[in-house]
Amino acid sequence: MTDYTAIFEAGDSLVEMFRGEMTPEPIAKAEQIGLCEPQSPEDFQLTVWIYNIEEVKDTGIRAGYIPDPENPNLERYSPTQLKLFALVSAHSKAPAAQKCSDEYRIIGRAVQLVRDNPSIPRKYLRGTIRDQQEPVLLEMTKLGTEEISRIWNNSQKTIKPSFGITISQIFIQSNRVREAASRVASARFDTNPMDTKKRGE
Repeated sequence: MTDYTAIFEAGDSLVEMFRGEMTPEPIAKAEQIGLCEPQSPEDFQLTVWIYNIEEVKDTGIRAGYIPDPENPNLERYSPTQLKLFALVSAHSKAPAAQKCSDEYRIIGRAVQLVRDNPSIPRKYLRGTIRDQQEPVLLEMTKLGTEEISRIWNNSQKTIKPSFGITISQIFIQSNRVREAASRVASARFDTNPMDTKKRGE
């Protein structure tokens, strides 16, 4: 069952997918891809930064208390479903003459991967989200000029080649539990119409 670590695990799983599919080309080493704000990438050449989190309102299927899959004697409140908004950015460490071409190649490969993988392959899932039945979905999202400026939020920094991505079907379990209501073990129903008539005489 997914825990409160699911937000980190979703970002970490996306990083693992990029590491597994983007090294050694166009990025030489896996450790050059990581979770980091884009304004301070340090040694990262590709960064993933979760900058916004939204709750997905329940459709009613999971509303209220549901049976706890780990304990039949308990009912657990339905999990919180989230949609995460992330920014994927490229940061080349090459000399100026080569920097732009490197960054465009890096970000192009990242776009290709998200397009080819509408969900994070299970082999890259990390932590408790590996236990959930639903796939962790990926989708590119449009970022307007104002939102890009707000994300970078610093006129002293060069805006790097980036794209937005949503990570959805992320669940955080609730710690609200109660004892399961007692259930009827057996019941007896009289369906013989003759017996009903005799009782009425």
